[in-house]
Amino acid sequence: MKTNLTHKISLYSTFATVFLLSKSLSAEAVYTDIDPDTMLAEDNDYYLIDMDNNGVPDFKIQKISGSFYSYWSEHLSYAYYVFMGPWLSGNRIAAIKSVIDKSYGGFTQYFPFALNSGQLIDEDLTFQNNNFEVLAYIINSDGGASQAIGGQWLDGQENMFLGVKFKDSLDCFHYGWIRCSSEPDAASLTIHDYAYETKCATGIYAGDTIGDTTTVAIAELAFNIPTIYNYAENIIINIDLSLLGAHYSIISLDGKVISSGNLDVLNNTFNIVAEKGNYIVTVRKGDDKYSKQILVVQ
Repeated sequence: MKTNLTHKISLYSTFATVFLLSKSLSAEAVYTDIDPDTMLAEDNDYYLIDMDNNGVPDFKIQKISGSFYSYWSEHLSYAYYVFMGPWLSGNRIAAIKSVIDKSYGGFTQYFPFALNSGQLIDEDLTFQNNNFEVLAYIINSDGGASQAIGGQWLDGQENMFLGVKFKDSLDCFHYGWIRCSSEPDAASLTIHDYAYETKCATGIYAGDTIGDTTTVAIAELAFNIPTIYNYAENIIINIDLSLLGAHYSIISLDGKVISSGNLDVLNNTFNIVAEKGNYIVTVRKGDDKYSKQILVVQ
């Protein structure tokens, strides 16, 4: 497991485009890469998520399966479940709750959201703290026919995000994300990485490894702001003379460096984006840097 403490910079954002610039770096987002990725595929496989890497787990994700008889049926059923719960009672998961089978008195189930990259995780989401929150399930009867399927992670979600809210030792709540991929039949779940915002009660965008901090005025930067945008699946960086020789990087939200180097000409085109998604483009000169999040759509 590799942990990267990434200095935060100021954040101007929409879901598609985020502007970031920095003169004085004062805080940091915490990103952890699970290397290698962890797959929960066998019965009772589980993984403990320690969001702030303090040695105390915050959440547990587990795969279970087994046979049972329901109280309303004589048929033997076999179930696959992938579920998640808070390891500490005060922690919460972004999820919806649903009352099942009200005609029998009803019981409540909890279904964590499968969030898209760039979706804001903050107080506007609904959070649950039940110990058995179902990411995906499928129940087959003894005749082989499917009785029930459900969960927002059931249909093979690739590189989607769980939203979480957890409390630190000072009773401060932090928002974070956990990136996972699921199989269509609830047979397995792969956990890739996770991150959280170190500021109390401050939201974080799903997939963001930079975070939020106090706004820094553009006027404080020692160079003129570069023009960064995408066109025809290319990423364009246009600069003036003040930025000749500056360093640039293009990084995907999962932390992969797509391209980096020096800007030796004024107009730069990078045809290196293999797939659609969000990318952080950063231009740095001296102690100053300017970043912009670009959404590339094929």
